[in-house]
Amino acid sequence: MRQLHINTLFFLFLTSFFANNALAKPSDWSFVIPKKIQKPSRAHYAERSHVMFKYFLKKSLRGKGKKDFEAVVKRVRNRIFWKVDKRKKNVFVDAFHRSYPTLKQYKLPAKVPAMVLLIPYLESLWRAKAGKPSRDYGYWQLLRSIVKEIKALPTTSPYLKKISINRIRSHPKLSTRVALLHLGRYYFYFRHVTRFSKTDAWLFSIVSYNWGSGNVRRLLAKMRKKKIKLNFSNFYHYLYQKQERNKKNRSLRTAVDYLPHLWNIADVIRVKK
Repeated sequence: MRQLHINTLFFLFLTSFFANNALAKPSDWSFVIPKKIQKPSRAHYAERSHVMFKYFLKKSLRGKGKKDFEAVVKRVRNRIFWKVDKRKKNVFVDAFHRSYPTLKQYKLPAKVPAMVLLIPYLESLWRAKAGKPSRDYGYWQLLRSIVKEIKALPTTSPYLKKISINRIRSHPKLSTRVALLHLGRYYFYFRHVTRFSKTDAWLFSIVSYNWGSGNVRRLLAKMRKKKIKLNFSNFYHYLYQKQERNKKNRSLRTAVDYLPHLWNIADVIRVKK
């Protein structure tokens, strides 16, 4: 009965996730954004991502988790701020400039915080054909298996079901729609099944997007066995400690660095917009 209840909730969640924008309520996060940066512009768009991210980190990070996060942000900062192309331009700022004409027209579902749109800058530098079609590919570096799962959902539109997987992955708006549905599945689990706060649930979802929800859940299970209070801040501290003990483990390093990389991207596109 519990599984049936969860599946029913999940179906209802996805049904409302991409509700008709004309009828959708204001964003769940609109209260975070100051009025002075709500007007559409490229500079305001970058500022909104930064303000939103800062709010989430302030709500969910504290104590040792916050200290570890800040240390990693400093450690990886140069990889974002000083990564330039042959034209001596910052590659992440360049990706932001390429993405803005598309994303300024994309209205996020009310439940989704704007900061998740930083992910494709890190994953592909906002490039349609980044990666390999047989593996991670496109703007959001989606796997074929993920797109197939999303296409098979009863809530997926008939239009999206007909489009080829590679076309979806290499299309800016379609890949964004699928990626957000994928993130929405993670958010549903962390928010409605394991009952984390909204900000914790989204941060867990973003880490899961890169590291895999299985890895995140296994680490949470280990924390539970050790009777460590389950929240995102303690999770990040536990992950950081584990990585420090296994410095050659690239998977752990990537997981630890992922959110700090995104935070630095939010910072660099704001500073150099």
